[in-house]
Amino acid sequence: MAEKYGRKVKEKMVQETKDVLSGDKGFILSTVENMKASDMDVLRKSMKKMGSRYMVLKNRLADIALEETEVEGIGDLALEKKIIGVGVINDDVVETVKVMKEFSKKKKGFNIKMGYVEGRAITAERVDELADLPGREQLLAMVLGTMNAPVTSFVSAMSGIMKKLLYALNAVKEKKGSE
Repeated sequence: MAEKYGRKVKEKMVQETKDVLSGDKGFILSTVENMKASDMDVLRKSMKKMGSRYMVLKNRLADIALEETEVEGIGDLALEKKIIGVGVINDDVVETVKVMKEFSKKKKGFNIKMGYVEGRAITAERVDELADLPGREQLLAMVLGTMNAPVTSFVSAMSGIMKKLLYALNAVKEKKGSE
């Protein structure tokens, strides 16, 4: 007897969800209520620009995938009775969380539940703390500014000495010219 088509699709969905949830960087779980598809497309596009992605999961299939990937500390998603979405982190954890937090501020039906970052489950409060951190680009700018500060101070000091020398030479020149 041939297998049902729906079962194969569900198995493929579970496998894809397992692949997503077992990623190196991690993921952020959220609940979605009363949201338009166009609103979700805005979130997907903004996350895609950063190299991350957002997908909506079937609760029961997500539970099966979580059990099979041995991700600890997440809990039973099927008990939520809400639509579950996952923000997949590919590059910068902080930037991904910032985009999701900004979206949750704009849309009341979108709530960040928890996350799984670098092998550890984190609460929604910790996700908010991550969103408040400066991003990778901002940190690099701060480091370069700190590294550049001594050189800038040295150049300023040297130019000050040169200006004083020029003022002294001009004063001597004017004094000799007036005599």
